[in-house]
Amino acid sequence: MTEKELLQQKENQILKLEKEIEKWKKAVKTQRYGLVWLDVPEAFEDDVENKLPILEEVPKKAIKSKDDKPTHILIEGDNYHALTCLNYTHKGKIDVIYIDPPYNTGQDGFRYKDKRVLDQYPDGTEVPKDHPFRHSYWLSFMRKRLELAKSLLKDTGVIFISIGNDEIAQLKLLCDDIFNEKPEHNIIHWKKNQKPQNASKTISESAEFFTCLFFQNTH
Repeated sequence: MTEKELLQQKENQILKLEKEIEKWKKAVKTQRYGLVWLDVPEAFEDDVENKLPILEEVPKKAIKSKDDKPTHILIEGDNYHALTCLNYTHKGKIDVIYIDPPYNTGQDGFRYKDKRVLDQYPDGTEVPKDHPFRHSYWLSFMRKRLELAKSLLKDTGVIFISIGNDEIAQLKLLCDDIFNEKPEHNIIHWKKNQKPQNASKTISESAEFFTCLFFQNTH
């Protein structure tokens, strides 16, 4: 490695450290009641900074309408990148958002691309129930995507989020922080299991939840 390349590498390291310092300074100033977790950066975060995501059309999969009604758009890809694209075209224009994120049960296939171990696990690592970063991974994953979703909503928009028992408490606090806590924010539960497991040694889980957030633009 040449002297010039070594100097450039050191400058890049300094820039990263300065960014990290600013991040923690901001966190110290804004820290308040709510969730505290180890924010684990995803693999793509440095790569997408200051870059414009582009959608590539697949003509053979086009959805064409025979009348003048609006044509639906189907975006295939990572939800973070898709939400980023939509923020260039639909910011503040969406009436309703419904999302069905990973429930983080330890058995639902939730994978997290922690950039620190990307070399060993290029497709991300499974997050089992006993993983020490289980909730930190999930919260780090959700925060970025909910912030992008929030900026898509109209002043009168609403977002519905499906979730299970494993992350309902964390999701409620996270949403209170992002969308600001309001009395009209509600949790709706629906009975998914009509026949509880009588042989179970623990209380049988019989419900799932919708978090319903009515949004009012405060920025």
